[in-house]
This record gives sequence, C-alpha cells and structure tokens, in this order.
Amino acid sequence: MRYTALPRLIKHWPAGLCVLVLLLTTAVSQASPLDIRPGEAQITGRYWQYQEAPHLLGDALDDGSLSESRLLEALSEQMTSDFWNHSESDFINFGFRRHAYWFRMQVRSDSDLQAYFWNHYSLLDRVVLFQCPEGSVIPQSCTRSRGGDRIPYHERIVDHPNLVLPLPMKAGETYDLYLYISTEGAYQLPLEIIDGDQLIDTMMKNNLIRGAYYAVMLAMALYNLVLFFIVRDRMYLGYSGFVLSFLFFHMNFEGSAFGYFWPQHPELNGLMMPLSFAITQFFFSLFIPRFLELKTYNYSGHMLYRIYMPVTIVFMVLSFVAPYSFAVSVQNLMNAVLAVYTLIVAIQVWRRGHEPAKLFTFAWIAFIIGVISGNVSSLGILPGNTLFLHSYQIGSVFDIVLISLAMGSRINFLNKARERDQSDLNTAQAEAIRHLTRYQDLYEHSLAARFQLNGQGRINGCNPAMAKLLGYEHSDDLIEADAHLDQFIESPEASLLLWDTLEHNGRIQGLELALMPRRGRQVYGILTMRRDTDQPDAFWVGSIIDVSEKRERDAELKRLEASRDLSLRQLVMGISHEMNTPLGNIRLANSHLQDCLLDDQNSSAKNNSNQNNPDQNNSDQNNFDQKDQTNQQAIQQAVEHVTFNVERLAELNQLIQSSLGENTHHRPESVHMAHWLRNWKQRVQERLADHSVDIELVIGRDSAIWHGYAEVLDDVLMQLADNSAFHNPEVAARGALYLRVSASVSKGVLNLHYLDNGLGVSKDLREKIFLPFYTTQRSKAKKKGLGLYQVHNRVTRLMKGSIEWPDDSTGFSITLLLPDILAARQEQDDT
Repeated sequence: MRYTALPRLIKHWPAGLCVLVLLLTTAVSQASPLDIRPGEAQITGRYWQYQEAPHLLGDALDDGSLSESRLLEALSEQMTSDFWNHSESDFINFGFRRHAYWFRMQVRSDSDLQAYFWNHYSLLDRVVLFQCPEGSVIPQSCTRSRGGDRIPYHERIVDHPNLVLPLPMKAGETYDLYLYISTEGAYQLPLEIIDGDQLIDTMMKNNLIRGAYYAVMLAMALYNLVLFFIVRDRMYLGYSGFVLSFLFFHMNFEGSAFGYFWPQHPELNGLMMPLSFAITQFFFSLFIPRFLELKTYNYSGHMLYRIYMPVTIVFMVLSFVAPYSFAVSVQNLMNAVLAVYTLIVAIQVWRRGHEPAKLFTFAWIAFIIGVISGNVSSLGILPGNTLFLHSYQIGSVFDIVLISLAMGSRINFLNKARERDQSDLNTAQAEAIRHLTRYQDLYEHSLAARFQLNGQGRINGCNPAMAKLLGYEHSDDLIEADAHLDQFIESPEASLLLWDTLEHNGRIQGLELALMPRRGRQVYGILTMRRDTDQPDAFWVGSIIDVSEKRERDAELKRLEASRDLSLRQLVMGISHEMNTPLGNIRLANSHLQDCLLDDQNSSAKNNSNQNNPDQNNSDQNNFDQKDQTNQQAIQQAVEHVTFNVERLAELNQLIQSSLGENTHHRPESVHMAHWLRNWKQRVQERLADHSVDIELVIGRDSAIWHGYAEVLDDVLMQLADNSAFHNPEVAARGALYLRVSASVSKGVLNLHYLDNGLGVSKDLREKIFLPFYTTQRSKAKKKGLGLYQVHNRVTRLMKGSIEWPDDSTGFSITLLLPDILAARQEQDDT
C-alpha cells in the first residue's frame, strides 16, 4: 500500500512538472513584497512591474471609464501574464505615450494599517487600483478603487487635487496590487504608499503651502492692479493678467482648478490645461516688452515678442481642435525656447543700463531653477523632499515678488524722472521767458522784415522793418491798411507759385521776390514763410530779407568784372596787334641782313678764287681772310638766333590772339553722350595714330542726353588727350598709353571723369597748371602753357562748370562737372 502512489506519480509526471514550472516562473517573475510600516512614506518605483496595454484605449465608456466586464477580463489576462518589465527608477516617467499601462507589485504589513496610495502628479486621465489576495487569479476576489481627472471630482474617496486611493492592510497579509493607468498626457508616476496619520499631516502641510502660494499670487496681482489704477500704465494691467493667468495655469497643473471650478465636468480638464498655458504665454509676451523697454534697448527682441503674441492665440485655438498631447508638447517646446531667450534678452538690457532688468534677471533665474528642480525631482534625480517637491512654486513666488518689487522701484524711478523733468521744465520756462523778452526786442528792432498773415493772406502783424520795406512809416499803419500780401508782389506768376507751394508743403523758404512798395522804387527780397497754428490770429508767419542792395552790388560787380575782362582783352589784343608791326620790321630787317650776308659770302668766295695764284699770296692777306670768315659765321649764327626767337614770338602772339579772340557765341546742342563719345574716341585715335592709344569709354545708362556746348567739350577733351600723349612720350612710344573717359548725368549735371596711365600731377602743382604760360617743357610745348589755361576757362567761364581732383587715383585724373543748360534754365525759371 505504501508504494501504490508511486506508479500514479510516475504516470502523471508531465502534468506535475508543468505545474511546478508555472509556480517557479510566477515566483521568479514577482519582485519581493514591499513592507508597509506605520509612520513612514515609502517610494514604490523600484517595486513595480509594468507592461503596455494598447488595446484598452478603445474600450472606454462615454464618461471615460472602462466597462466593468472588459476591465475584469483585462485584469484576468494580467494575472496570468508573464510578460512584465521591472522598473529601475524610484520615480517612473514614460513621458507622452500612445498606450495605456498595467502595473503590479506586492505589499505586506506586520500590523493592521490604513495606508493610502498617493501619486503626486495630478494630470492622469484614468487610474484603477486592484487590491487582490496574494496569488489570486480571480478578478472578483479583488477590491477596486479608481481616480483620475476624467471622472467627476465628487467620486474621489479622498478630497485632494492629487491621486489618493485607499489601501487597507491586515497584519501578516500579503497583497497583489494591479494598477491600470490611461492618459493623453505624460506618464509621470511619483508614487508612494503612506499610512493614514502621516497622510493627514502631510496634506495639512501641503494645504498650508498651497494657501500661502495662492495668497501671495493674488496679493501681487491685486497690488499691480491697484498700481495700474494709480499710475494708468497698462504695463501693470498686463502684469496682473500674467500673474492671474499663471495662477490659473498652476491650479490646472496641480489639479485644484478641477475641484474648485468644474467638478462635475471632467471633460474640461483636457481643454483647460493647454488653454491656460496659452493665456499665460499671451500675457507674458504682452508684459515683457513694456517692462524691459525692449523698443529702446533691444528692438529685435521687441519685434519677436510682438510676433509671438498671435502665436499664443493660435495655441489657444489648438487647445480646442488639436489632441491634448500635441497641443501641450508644442507649447512646452516653444515655452522652453522663449524662457532661455528671455533670460538672454534681460541680461543684455541690464548691461545696457536699464536698472529694472537687474531684478528681473534674478527673478527669472530663480523661476527657471525652480522649474528645473521640480522636474528633476519628479524624475527621481533629486530627493523628493518638501523643498524640491515645491521648488516650482517657490521659484514662481520669487519670480513674481521680485518682478513686483522691480515694478514698484520703477515707480520711484519714474517719480524721480518726473521731478527732474519738472525742474527742467521750470528752468526751461524761466529761460523761455527771458528769451521771449529778448526776442520781442529783437523782433521790434530786427533788420529782417517779419510779418503775420491771417487765413485770407492779409497782414495782421509786422515789425517796423516790414512796414518800412513796404513803404509805410509805422507798423500800425500797415496793419490798419488790412493789405493783402499779393498786392505788393510784382509778378502774378510768383504769387501763384507762393500760394501753391504753401498749400502743398505748408512752408516755403528762400523764394526771391520782386516787391512793389506803396512808395519808392522796386525792392527785391528773400521770402521765408510757414504755417503757424499756435496762435489763433496768425495763420501764416514769415520774414523777408531785403536783398536789393546786395542784388545791385552783385550786378555792378558783374558789370565791372565784364568790363575789366573786356578792357584786359582789348589791351592784350591791342598789344598783340601792335607787336605785329615790330615783328614784321624785325623780320624784314633780318631778311635784308641775311641777303647782305649772303652777298658778302659770295664776294669773299670770289676773292678767294682770285687769290689762289701763289705769286699774290702773303700772310697779311691770309689773316684778314680768316678774320672775315669768322665774323661772317658769328653774324650767321646771330641771324639764325634772331630768326628762331622771332618765330617763337610770332607763334606766341598768335596763340594769345586766338585765346583772347574766343567768343561765347556757341550754340548749345542736345548731345547723346554714348554716340558722341564713340565719335570722339575715333577722332582721337586718328589724331594720335602714331602712339597707338588705348581708349576705354564708361557710359552710364542715365547719361543718354546732355544739353551743352558740344564743340567746346570736344576742344577740352582733345586738349587733355594731347597733353597725355605729349607729357608721357615714353609710354606713348611703347604703344602703352591708356585713356579712360567715363560719363554720367545726374540731377542735371554731366559728370565726366578723365584718366590716363601717365606720370600724373602732384598735389602742389594742381592749381598751378591752370595758370597761363605754366609748363614744365617750355621749349617743346606747342601752346606755351596756354592749353590747360584754355581748358579751365572753357569749363568754368563758358560752360559754368567746375573741375575736381579725385583723391585716390594714379596717372592724370580729373573730373569735370558740367551743368545741363536746359536743366539750369528750368531751375532758374522755377526759382
């Protein structure tokens, strides 16, 4: 009998082996149970096992909970599942995921204990906790409690913004805990198990901290709101909006807004979190540019915050239409970038001298440290004590309080600035009174004629100089005459121009007018006039400077100058013509002298032929002949020298006559500069064919037409080309002479630049080369130093232009500025 069970055991060994393996596998897969002790709060992160449950997301009812049957069926599957992952962190954080999760662990206690399951992160949608007897695979044997922000708030077993679920335990019992979590947000699970007494103490401390936090935030918001009504600066209103919106966002983040404002509507939780975040960013981007005065100290930052404001409105819209995870993720990313950028901008503004930016920088650093510390603590990297758990609130309180102090100090700063401005204003007013008194004296005794006109253009105020200018003895006489300004303007066209300009521009300056006073002769004046709306009886104010004497002096000076030039020209021409007779006589005498010398040479030659007879030859005669021959040679050299100098003098006389004989009877032409310069280039190359000159033309697109003296311009450029070839013989002989002429017309002026690659002109000789008869090669010069003198006269006198020397150039470089005759006449007519 004792061995009858052995065959049965051998017969059924495969089934027994499977049961044994299953028990061993279950024992190995379960982690060791967590001992719950009274008076302690224990972190549970490393005791959990977890696995994804993607198929449960589609089985939710209308209220967001799972159906009873489907939930128990899923729990049954998890009780027999072996595919569990072990948590390696004290604080589980999966971030944003598209799956739900199942968690399991074992707990036990050596004493009867009312413990609680506490998750310090509130933004979980659906949470179900199953407390099952150890080893049970029957879902109905488990007790169940649920929470999350997708069920009505009144269904929570413990009235607290966080997730708090009961966990009753008996002495010596071990329990299997199964936790189902499904959320659209981040899976942050700073989970702990705490007994009831310690839970009450901890919740009282948290409520005290939360109440103090709310009080500080509301006090700062009301404080700045009061400042807004006192100061009337919208910056304080924006900051109050920022503080209140940030408080509302914080209440959503910790879950208290759900219990206070919409406890019966859990569906609003998925909307209010991203919406409150977007509203906070809106008020922040509205407040920061005004507080840091970015428009003055960092304009690019000012524009960035102005651009970011409509972006926050887009975030508000996304809160209604986009999935929760997408809306929150995008805002988190943008807000992180904006936080770093705000710190950089605040430091820059502080360094540029804006004192409130200093406190803001410290406040913002405290806030960033608090946020980072809270996030790192939730990940388990920093201890989960009160300081780090509430570092987010502590940092935000520091931020709000310091910024409020900075804004309060800004009031003191503005008061001091206002006092300084008031002091400056008082000083300025006293100075203005002194200047007004002085101005009144200057106005009455001013040499310039000053006046006021009403809306109809009639004179209703003037100084004595104005009355005298218009032929009145006293100012009152002119005012009583109620005269219109137009009746003193000689030209109707000038009067029309005056009022047309005033109508379009509201002012006119430097208008030269011919005036006809009531008595006396015509006068000329320079009129300056503007609209004046400061005084009710003075619609226009202005002044007239009498330039009659100056105009007469200028005209007389021009007449004297013209008379002097004419007299000098006539004198030089007369001297030149008078030189022709002596030159002719000298030429005639020199010619006669040459003929006599030739006859004498012929006679000497004949005598020498007769003296070839040796009988008649003697030494005295030989000496006489040699002396006579020497005298003839000296006379011949003298005659040649006289002939050469007479020719030079005649040539010089001819140059003087041709130079002074030029007249101004040149007709202006319409010149197409591109075509004209190409023809000039061809003529210069033919003229200097022996030198192989390389000529480059640079013609601007705006130089199509120029109105001026083309013939004179041709002579000027030809003279410059001749000078380049004459003064650079070595370069010209090698065929390396380069000329460059560029032309453009701008604002009625032809800008013509001439350049060669020759030796150039030193700065100390630039003005001398335009003097008459100045040349560095007098013996070789064809025009004897009158070439550039003629260039200067033709440019400045005939064409009314100017000559400039470029500073940075090589070779001979010169710029001719030649006004367009038609443009100059049109401008003169307009004036």
